[in-house]
Amino acid sequence: MNYDKFLELLKYRRSIRRFKPDPIPDDYIVKILDAAHYAMSGANSQPWEFIVVNDPKIKKKVCEVYREDLELTFALEQQRVAQYRHPAFNVPLEEKEKAFDMSTGWEAAPVYIAVLEDPRKQFGSVMIAQGDLFYSSARDILSATMGHLSMTIHLAAASLGLGSQRVDVCYEHAYKEALGYPEPLRLNIIVPIGFRAYEPGPPHRLPLEELVHFDQYEMKKFLRNEDYLKYLERIRALGRPGYRVVIGEDKG
Repeated sequence: MNYDKFLELLKYRRSIRRFKPDPIPDDYIVKILDAAHYAMSGANSQPWEFIVVNDPKIKKKVCEVYREDLELTFALEQQRVAQYRHPAFNVPLEEKEKAFDMSTGWEAAPVYIAVLEDPRKQFGSVMIAQGDLFYSSARDILSATMGHLSMTIHLAAASLGLGSQRVDVCYEHAYKEALGYPEPLRLNIIVPIGFRAYEPGPPHRLPLEELVHFDQYEMKKFLRNEDYLKYLERIRALGRPGYRVVIGEDKG
């Protein structure tokens, strides 16, 4: 395994927020899902399933549900001081549609992968003995497992020269109706996949030396309250290009 090639792949993988509508080969999706199901999971419980969405009508319904959720998200973000808002919602109230455009640029992607989680499969993990099925340590392990899966999906897509984005969901009922999955399965994320509509700039990351400690925690690096507010402003600024690129105001 070549480290430099691996690092190159990690840096190439970006959250792509606008896609070409061009179709992608069917075998690309199979390859992505084949790679994904090798992701590590707690006690090898593999608590995932996938719905590959190609049907334009279903895709449209999923997007409509997402847009409805954005109404509440936008209203809540408006309560923050401007510099602390999520980059996609840091616009004046009268420019709400601009915020929606930044958040929904993925809609043109030719394929969506709906990633489902099955909490019952967490019984495969020994951590279930230390918490109940949906909360506490068992829930933490399930969340970590689904995070491993998500990253594997994005890296696999990047290895094929494709773009992808992690789309988190808030309220499941309408998604469940659109996608037809039963209880107790849950929709974890939606991953739109397709060819990039733009080439983003370099990844925006904090310097490694700010994050690493040797032998013991270096208290001089600890974020106190006033430090955290500066940190929040900083990462909001780092995240801004990735959203502004959707509306043509940055390079991503």
